[in-house]
Amino acid sequence: MTVDIYQDNAVIHVFSSVAPELLTELEQHLKTILQINSFFYKKSLKDDFMIPQSASKKMILEESGNKFLINLSDYMDTGLFLDQRENRKWIASQSQNKTVLNTFAYSGSFTIYAANAGAAKTYSVDISKVYGEWTKENLALNNLPLENNWVIKMDTLEFFQYAKKKNLIFDIIIIDPPTFSKNKNKSFSVQKDHPRLINGALEVLSPSGFILFTNNYREFRLIDKDLLPCVITEKYDTIPPDFSETLPHWCFIIRKP
Repeated sequence: MTVDIYQDNAVIHVFSSVAPELLTELEQHLKTILQINSFFYKKSLKDDFMIPQSASKKMILEESGNKFLINLSDYMDTGLFLDQRENRKWIASQSQNKTVLNTFAYSGSFTIYAANAGAAKTYSVDISKVYGEWTKENLALNNLPLENNWVIKMDTLEFFQYAKKKNLIFDIIIIDPPTFSKNKNKSFSVQKDHPRLINGALEVLSPSGFILFTNNYREFRLIDKDLLPCVITEKYDTIPPDFSETLPHWCFIIRKP
């Protein structure tokens, strides 16, 4: 299991069967050592192993001066991927006066960092209406106007085609896709489809811009022979120290030659 701490709340991800008394003992230790008051369990198992049910809870969290609506109870993920927090800071440091595209935007955390850091304009693209509304809520929390921060419900690959037709150009493109997904009759695999994603992004990238491409598929291998001409640099200097024992994600910076 892993334990993520949000103020005085613990989100416990259970990856294999454990005895109920172990969970009770864990809760007692967390209450004593970290003054944790509430516990939320996420089950990644398909067997009959039972975990305690969590009450519904949303909260507003601040990270490096940016505000986020967090949902601790209703989804597998809370709305903020903790392993990407240093990458969010790095994107903020690069975003002033830039046009930033955040694809697979989820709840828009990269967008919030970029916009609060002075991005000229941001685009947040996600195929999910729920995630789009979540991004809008986070923009509102940070007093960021929608007229400068567009939220678009669209498949990322389709958006790259749309942007190319409309001659849209971006200085920073963030691609943080899921490992697998399905939408209607279409299936997506980051291993199979990442060349199409990166090539689509390169076609709408400014000459001096860059792509931040990241994913958490453990077996991922970059197929650079299928890419348009580009310069690729692996980036791992922003892995948070609490994730240092196991690589939480792959990360590449991709630029035009």
